[in-house]
Amino acid sequence: MEMNALSLAQRQYLQQLNARCMTIERQVTQDARTLFAQLDARVQDPQDWLFDYEVELEVQCWLRGDDPAYQEDDDNILATLKEHLKLQRSLPEPLGIDDGINHNVFQGIDGHPMQGEFHCWLYHCLYDHTDLWFNDLLRIGHIWVELQVRYQHRCEVAG
Repeated sequence: MEMNALSLAQRQYLQQLNARCMTIERQVTQDARTLFAQLDARVQDPQDWLFDYEVELEVQCWLRGDDPAYQEDDDNILATLKEHLKLQRSLPEPLGIDDGINHNVFQGIDGHPMQGEFHCWLYHCLYDHTDLWFNDLLRIGHIWVELQVRYQHRCEVAG
């Protein structure tokens, strides 16, 4: 579906989806910073068993209940995004979750209906890093967020 073919209500729904994604990014960033501080301290403590850790964000977009493809006894997942937050933190320049960058791929296209919009990373990923079109994004009913911490330990067997 062409962007110009979307109704005002559909455009507003997409903007609301982007706003929800921005809220998720802000909360995840706050939580991740707290986790990083706690876990970095543990890794530095020679008395703690923790050797390293990973923090991964998984965002699942689920179909709306009124979608024709919705099945009561199914997961109804339309898309899943994964972000490695510890890896993003180590990049020389910020890129990804809550980075403050406008990831709108249409911002340089004069006259495009989305040209003046700010797109957060997760919203950008939905329309640019998956096989979803904007009419597919309109099918999203709710978003499920998981922040997963993997604790890692290493020990020498001999020595």
